[in-house]
Amino acid sequence: MLKIHCNRKHIILFALILTLMGINAQNRPSDSYYQIENNKTYTDLDKIKHFRTLLEKLIIDKNEKQYGLDLTGFSRWLYQNEHYEEGILQTKKAINFYKSYKPYNSKFHLYNLNLLASFYSGIQDYTSSNKILLKILKNNETKNWQGKIYRNIAENYHAEANYHTATNYFLKASVAYRKEKRYRKLFDNTLWLSKNYQNILDDTSTKKGITSIKELDTLKPYIEYNLYDEYLINERLGNLYNYESLFHPCTSLPYYKKALSIAEELKQNRNISLINNNIGYVYRDIDNDSALFYFTKALSYSHNDNILNAQNLYSLGLAYLDQEKYDLAYNYLNLSLNKLKIDQKISKISDENSIKLINNNLGIQVLKNMAITKIKQFEVKDSKELLKKTFLHLKQADQLIDLIKLKSTHQESKLFWRGLASDIYINLVKVCYLLNDTKLAYHYLEKNKSLLLLEDLTKERSKTFFNIPDNIIRKELSYKQKMASIKNKSLSKNYTDKSRSLELFDINNQYKSFIDSLQYSYPKYYQNKEKATILPFKDVIKKASKTNTSFVHYILNDQSGYGLIISKNKQELFEIQNIPLLQKNIGKYNLLVSKPFSSKTEQKEFLKVSKELYKNLFPKKLLKKERKKIIFIPDDNLLSIPFEGLLQENNRYLIEDYDISYAYSISFLEQNKDLKRAYEKEFLGFAPIDYNNLSTLINSSKEINTIATKFKGDILFRKEASNENLINSLSSYKIIHLSTHANANDSITPWIATSTKNITLNDIYSTKNNAELVTLSACNTSIGKLQKGEGVMSLARGFFNTGANSVVSTLWKADDQSTQKIITNFYTYLKKGKSKPEALRQAKLEYLKNHSLSETSPYYWSSLILIGDPDPMYSSINIWYILIGILLSSLFIFLFYKKK
Repeated sequence: MLKIHCNRKHIILFALILTLMGINAQNRPSDSYYQIENNKTYTDLDKIKHFRTLLEKLIIDKNEKQYGLDLTGFSRWLYQNEHYEEGILQTKKAINFYKSYKPYNSKFHLYNLNLLASFYSGIQDYTSSNKILLKILKNNETKNWQGKIYRNIAENYHAEANYHTATNYFLKASVAYRKEKRYRKLFDNTLWLSKNYQNILDDTSTKKGITSIKELDTLKPYIEYNLYDEYLINERLGNLYNYESLFHPCTSLPYYKKALSIAEELKQNRNISLINNNIGYVYRDIDNDSALFYFTKALSYSHNDNILNAQNLYSLGLAYLDQEKYDLAYNYLNLSLNKLKIDQKISKISDENSIKLINNNLGIQVLKNMAITKIKQFEVKDSKELLKKTFLHLKQADQLIDLIKLKSTHQESKLFWRGLASDIYINLVKVCYLLNDTKLAYHYLEKNKSLLLLEDLTKERSKTFFNIPDNIIRKELSYKQKMASIKNKSLSKNYTDKSRSLELFDINNQYKSFIDSLQYSYPKYYQNKEKATILPFKDVIKKASKTNTSFVHYILNDQSGYGLIISKNKQELFEIQNIPLLQKNIGKYNLLVSKPFSSKTEQKEFLKVSKELYKNLFPKKLLKKERKKIIFIPDDNLLSIPFEGLLQENNRYLIEDYDISYAYSISFLEQNKDLKRAYEKEFLGFAPIDYNNLSTLINSSKEINTIATKFKGDILFRKEASNENLINSLSSYKIIHLSTHANANDSITPWIATSTKNITLNDIYSTKNNAELVTLSACNTSIGKLQKGEGVMSLARGFFNTGANSVVSTLWKADDQSTQKIITNFYTYLKKGKSKPEALRQAKLEYLKNHSLSETSPYYWSSLILIGDPDPMYSSINIWYILIGILLSSLFIFLFYKKK
């Protein structure tokens, strides 16, 4: 029997719901039922057997009313005693009974639905639990206890680490509680909300968590404020102030010590354990012996609570890992994992790579640090067995993250888990490097790159496969546009985050209902769970051989980094040395290339840094001159640099010898090519020229008019270059060229200027394009917030997400005149049949050839980069030459036979 620790909140909930529903003593189980329940000589299995017999007798006696009451009582007892699987079976029977029972009893029907939701939460099937709770919400009889249901939904999302979605439901619960004037519930819900903010682990959410705690002062006059409330407030504030990005860890100590004092006064062993553990973490970086003292004390108070025991054992493992006592550290971490494990015989798991735990979030951290400990042991004792064990732990952690991410419905939650997964993948690549397994390393390098983008592409392709009509696709886009509009409102100072969350909550629910409706009209599409697939390694080698291309893949963080070169005859995995120096040089390089050289000193510094970077990123002579095409798949801070500006040992820029392009991942690059793009026209040129609050770009009209002579299409200038016209035109063109203002960085939502209002990245995500090429002739279109494990959330990525096959974008605020010259020549070479990277390379080389001195600074020419499909768009053979050839051949044959 699957048994997981039962959260007593649900037991309390039953009593509350019974009261709210008006289920009174007349509607209670029979005396026979209570005789079984209260019999102290019976085991649980005895009671289950007798309950079943009682229910069978009631069926035979045709006592329907009492059957329903006793069945409901039996289900409640099963939940309280953690017999979840049997409970789900019996509660479903009760639900079906009350559906058909005459007269219909909505109160007992709803009660059993809520009970079933609680059973699903008990077995960690939060998705099924929330589906039922949302169904209950639609019933008019639940209007007086909506706050509680919203909170239960929020707690389910919180439990599966879907923190951003949980926030929306906690806020919705707060609104309902305030409307219901249930201030005690509102107080408790706000404490939960603060805990949820804390778990999001970013600066903004931490500040919101602190603000929400401080707002509790306004509720104190309306409730019976007690000592335990004081404990919770200090415990929450301690956790929030223990966020190193904003505060010194010691800032949290006064709150923790106050909370500890209260927990000791109340004699709450569990809370004494929790606070001692938290204090231990504060001391971890200050005084390891003190940390060990508090962790050991925490363990002594955790008693029979498996999750708390696991947390304390994990903390001790980390403390010994800090002390480099690896055997001791591993033992404690292993003990922690064992506390979290569900018996494999019960959970029906046979694959050793799979693992089932009672707390996946903690389990992932335990497994990751077990792997790190094994790697440390390997560095002391070279043993392949240690590496195999390391690989197993990391594989299990990866599997758990995949499960959590699959259940995550909110994009920010998915990004959160992608960030955690990135730490797993770089360690997996490290193990592959030590085992000399290049093929497996490729798999994890790919898995670390833009997997969410690949998943979106997979969903898009499935719409074509299952023949989803255009009107359904348009309706889905309309929901996305509404969501984008709400997100854009949050850019206004007058629009609060709470308002945004509540508006998004409503529109997300409408969107979810729309998607759920597809299960009836398009069941195969709705049920399709096709995962994003990684291109097989052998296919990548074939591709490299066929196209004479080298793929250069990187994975990087602040501690380590690896690269993989895949070409026709060489597939080599290498370690990047001296990561701190590399990161420092990336910063210097970016600073130097993003402006013209102002002195010879700056130029010399650039030459030095550029060469050092090249040596760092290509530690051996891995690039062969005969393979003139390189596709880079960069990671982390490498995403911000133009590789074409790196100087080789022969003092030549990389662009002088190679056609260079970039990809989010090899899998996305190849699968994105296969997407069907149905455009109606060849070229769209877009240039507002004049702006309300931005400088005039007079040269943009010249740029577009020059390019437009090479293609058939349309131009939108000045007032015609509006937000609405651009969004409505995106799906119709093969080439989209935007010459305008744009901006992006870590702290703002990327935007593109139009003659009316800006188009944000949110807006782009709600559009559809069919472009083979999008050119963003504007500033900073390839930069944005760096999401660990996923890449840069840039304007360029936005266009890929909505259909583009390739994008030319910029890495910094580019020079107008040089950009115009390079872009114009790029199209000239493109039209002649050159591949996209070759066309851009020739355009840059032509610029370098025609300029000298400071004007040859990489600032002027290396900002423009090509991402995506490198293939030519036009034939290099002139169709007129072919027609003339055919005509002359025909004439020759005619004259030859005529002479005969």
